[in-house]
Amino acid sequence: MATSVRQVLRLIDDWYPRSCKTEKDFEKSLIRHLEKNLTKADIIKQYAAGRVKGDIVVDKEVLLELKQGLDSTSKVQRLLGQIEIYNAEWRGSVVIVICGKSQADLLKMVKKKVDDLAPGLLDILALQKIYMRVKDKFAPPKKTASFLGW
Repeated sequence: MATSVRQVLRLIDDWYPRSCKTEKDFEKSLIRHLEKNLTKADIIKQYAAGRVKGDIVVDKEVLLELKQGLDSTSKVQRLLGQIEIYNAEWRGSVVIVICGKSQADLLKMVKKKVDDLAPGLLDILALQKIYMRVKDKFAPPKKTASFLGW
């Protein structure tokens, strides 16, 4: 059974990269996390098919594109172009993962693009295709609520 985009999103949310300095470090860390938690999944690194090139593909259904620190307009423009290609050419889901420190205004531009590609209210049967996650390497792990010690 193929891994769902929801499973991948959940795993990305639970992933806390540490000691990562480069985009390649983040990619290796995420691959280890996915392989540890999706033992039966087919995880492909540096996937390429036609115009579609992604950092990681899970079960030929979920494409992951990692970017480290959006800190220049040229990086954002390149990413926006990649998102357009994924939207037109990739049949599965896409998760854009922004790692490390990024400029808020540049993140906003990418988020707007992802939101613009989401199905509208009138597209009740359409599924969202492109998602975005931001993983700041300095973010602490999520704390779970505890009812002990009331």
